[in-house]
Amino acid sequence: MKPDRGRGAPDLDAKDFRDLLGQAADIAARHWERVPDMPAYTRPPEAVVAAFRAQPLPERGAPVREIFDRIERDVVAYPLGVGQRRWWGFINSPPHPVGIAADLIATTLKNNCAGTSQMAIQVELTVMDWLAQLVGLPRGANGLLVSGGSMANLVALAGCREAKLPGTRRRGLRAAAHQPTIYASTEAHSCVRRAVELLGLGTDALRLVPVDREYRMDVATLRQMIAADRAGGLEPICVVASAGTVNTGVVDPLAERRCRAGARVLVPRGRGLWRCRCRAPRARAVVPRHRAGRFGRARSPQVAVCPVRGRRDPGPRPGDPARHVRAPCRIPGARAGLLSRRSGLGFGSGPPAHAGVSGAQGVGGDAGGGRRALPRAVRSDIAVAREIERLAREHARLEVLAPSDLSCFCLRYVPGRGDANAFNRTLLDRTHRDGRMFISGTTLDGRFALRGCVTNFRSTLADAQVCIDTIVELGEQLEQEQG
Repeated sequence: MKPDRGRGAPDLDAKDFRDLLGQAADIAARHWERVPDMPAYTRPPEAVVAAFRAQPLPERGAPVREIFDRIERDVVAYPLGVGQRRWWGFINSPPHPVGIAADLIATTLKNNCAGTSQMAIQVELTVMDWLAQLVGLPRGANGLLVSGGSMANLVALAGCREAKLPGTRRRGLRAAAHQPTIYASTEAHSCVRRAVELLGLGTDALRLVPVDREYRMDVATLRQMIAADRAGGLEPICVVASAGTVNTGVVDPLAERRCRAGARVLVPRGRGLWRCRCRAPRARAVVPRHRAGRFGRARSPQVAVCPVRGRRDPGPRPGDPARHVRAPCRIPGARAGLLSRRSGLGFGSGPPAHAGVSGAQGVGGDAGGGRRALPRAVRSDIAVAREIERLAREHARLEVLAPSDLSCFCLRYVPGRGDANAFNRTLLDRTHRDGRMFISGTTLDGRFALRGCVTNFRSTLADAQVCIDTIVELGEQLEQEQG
């Protein structure tokens, strides 16, 4: 290690840099080798957490090798477990090995994609075009690569606000003649509410539409709510449709088609409403049998896409906010300024003013597998989720609580007596401590559910059986303890 000329900051020559990368690669490789069969969750001991949090701000730097050794000992040793073959919590996909390597290159380049003509910008534009194709948007659709689904929906709703309430970017809501309203189902992601708050529309502007028995937006009630608000002097501007809800993975029936009951479910066009598709777990064009399904023909002006649910992605890099969620959008021509990133030298549009290259993982991961690999991966994930539901329905002590169009599943153990909700909350904690799998929990109509989302290239139908066996085994043990 040698000092940089005149700055006093540490620098490395090429050999030392290779040695440093070699140590980091060894740590990553050792972790990668044990990921498939390691415990799905390793809770860090309280003593380790307390010691780590108690360390003071260092007065002097430490040798890099010593720092890396401590990272492996105190951090890598207690992972959340993402990548383990039965890790199905929080809709996290395993890291793609090509994406991991590509992220190293992106970090080394440290590009600032807010301006200047550089290839990193072309990488972002190319990945954006690919994502737009996957969800059926036309060639030339505008978009941004942002930090996550929450930011993607914030940007989408900001575009909607300016399109439907011209002048609000400059004058705020004083430019609106009437109080605007936005509609989303009670199953919509919480980021929609946060976006409405951050945009100054106010929580009162968000109308939560009830869902039907399958947890899809009740379109008949939606029509009634829109009509009542218009009659009351309010100005409906947007319907947020979930193309795969977080809880159950169902798709709101807002496409121009007939639902199972034969009723047409389409919000009338030409009435001044935008439709914004929110947090799609599976791109419409990825699975051919879903192309003519509830997604329709992607005519929504805004589409917020979270490809982590349909593609293997290494996720965000600490310290760099612009990573893994993209928002390809179609904006009416005169209103495209908010999202346009097609100028020659730079963009400066959207929330991140100084963003690192966000598309390297996409080029590495998607090009490594190609478009043809995506349908197989998605079908495989969905098949595992359906197998879990099939096995649960065959067991007397298990109950499936909701259908799913995608790779989510919601079920619970039915105890012989007592509070089933409290029982399943305790059972969920037992599964985490057990380590054979990792799932999350949610509440549906007051019923606590064990919920998972299969977005894992390592998962097989055999893992579905392990899931059911684990829930039943731990549930029976818990019943015996409480009995």
